[in-house]
Amino acid sequence: MRILALSLALAFPASTAFAIDDCLVGTWVADLDDLAHIMAVQMNATGQPVGGEVTMQIAADGTFTTLIDNLIIRVEAAGIPPMDVSVVGYNSGVMTTDDGAWVVTVPEYDLVGSADVMGQRMDIPFSSETGLFGGGLGIYGCRADSVAFESTGDTPRIPRSWTRVD
Repeated sequence: MRILALSLALAFPASTAFAIDDCLVGTWVADLDDLAHIMAVQMNATGQPVGGEVTMQIAADGTFTTLIDNLIIRVEAAGIPPMDVSVVGYNSGVMTTDDGAWVVTVPEYDLVGSADVMGQRMDIPFSSETGLFGGGLGIYGCRADSVAFESTGDTPRIPRSWTRVD
């Protein structure tokens, strides 16, 4: 038994805190206009928020959870009637920051999307590798009541604008 305990201790050393800017610690709510734009870009369309809320809780050790609560975005793409895309779910992972740069890894990702297209319900696949709220990196600016994230790459992964709610 002592050998097993020693093996586990060596394999799983005590967790260490990740580097996180103190300004980011807390609860944030996403700007839905910005979020609609990101989703529309990913779908090669235009988008407008209809309802819902997205909150992100960032802890002092860099762990975070994002909750997507009944998010509805009206999406219009060429040749397709307007549709309301619904998204629910969560993700969680780790954010690290250094000198205005951020990196996010997302080992837990469970977003479910759907839309009614011409009377037919269609599931929309999301993945942490390519989708909304997946991992990513970029730069950020943080103030007491707001934070702005800029993603590196062609398609933003998280909304740019967030407002503190705690």
